Amino acid sequence: MPNNNPAASDLARVMKDYKQTVYGLALSQLKNKQDAEDIFQEVFLTYFRKAPQCDDEPALRCWLIRTTLNLCKRSNASIWNTRVEKREDAGEDTAVQFSSQTENDIWEAVMSLKEKYRVPVYLFYFEDMPVAEIARTLCIDEGAAKMRLSRARKTLKKRLEGEYFE
Repeated sequence: MPNNNPAASDLARVMKDYKQTVYGLALSQLKNKQDAEDIFQEVFLTYFRKAPQCDDEPALRCWLIRTTLNLCKRSNASIWNTRVEKREDAGEDTAVQFSSQTENDIWEAVMSLKEKYRVPVYLFYFEDMPVAEIARTLCIDEGAAKMRLSRARKTLKKRLEGEYFE
């Protein structure tokens, strides 16, 4: 039986279109699959409850990214995450595994960046977001977004030097 609820239909469309963006960003911020899945659900539940009125797809994408980042910050700052020790041997359960060791090494290098550099790198390289849109989404100047990307590239080049760079 088809669902005739327009809000549910809209949610299904938004989830289909932005599931990778929201989950990937949450994973890049939290570095844990289970926490990223929780944030993923919370972002789309918030979308359903608040029903933000976005003028176009870039505005909707921006809203979803900002909401994801805010919820990730709240999660990272929670008493649970600040006081509970993360198990070192939990890496197998939480680590992202790609099809090649090269991809795994690059992901680990990106995840080791400070948040202010990791977010623009993730949005630029993994989400193909233009610098101007990154700047708007992060509420920073376009020059600042370019600078963060530049500094992140330098850091990544140093980290991966020898393995991937001459």
